[in-house]
Amino acid sequence: MILPYIFTALITAVALILQGTNIIAIAGKKPDLVFIIVVYIGYSFGSFNGQLVGFIGGLFHDSISRSPLGLLTLPKVVLGFMAGMFGRGVVKNTVVTIMLLLFVASVLKGILTLFLAYIFHQALLVSIIQVILPEALYNAVIAPPLFFIFDRIYHGELERGGFL
Repeated sequence: MILPYIFTALITAVALILQGTNIIAIAGKKPDLVFIIVVYIGYSFGSFNGQLVGFIGGLFHDSISRSPLGLLTLPKVVLGFMAGMFGRGVVKNTVVTIMLLLFVASVLKGILTLFLAYIFHQALLVSIIQVILPEALYNAVIAPPLFFIFDRIYHGELERGGFL
C-alpha cells in the first residue's frame, strides 16, 4: 500500500533533478516534468491526490527555482484538482485526449503563473509566445509515453482503486 507513495516521491525527485539540468532542453525550452506527474496523478487517482502531489511537487520545484515561494506551487495545485475533475471517468485514455489535456492544462498553468508573476512584478506578456506555448507543446508531446509508462507502473493500484 505504501509502495505507490514511495514510487511517486522517487519519480518526482528524479523529475526535479532533470528539471534543474539542461539535459532535456530542446532549443532552450524544457518540459515541466513535475507538472506532467501532477496531471497524471490527478487524472488517474482523483482531485485530492492531484492536489496533494501538486502541492508537494510545487513546493520542491519552488525550492530549486529562484521564484517566490508558492509561484510554482499554486498553479500545480489548482490544475492537479482540475485534472482530477476531468479524470478517467470523463476523459478517456487515448493519445489525442492526453495530448489535448496536457496542452490545455499547460497553457492554463502558464497563464496562472504569468498572472502570479505579474503580482510579483516579474511578468512579461511576451512570455506567452516565448515560454508558455513551447512548453505546452513539449509537455503535450512527451505526455502520452509517460502516461503509458505510469499506467504500467500503477496498474495494480489503479485496478485496486477501481480507476480502470
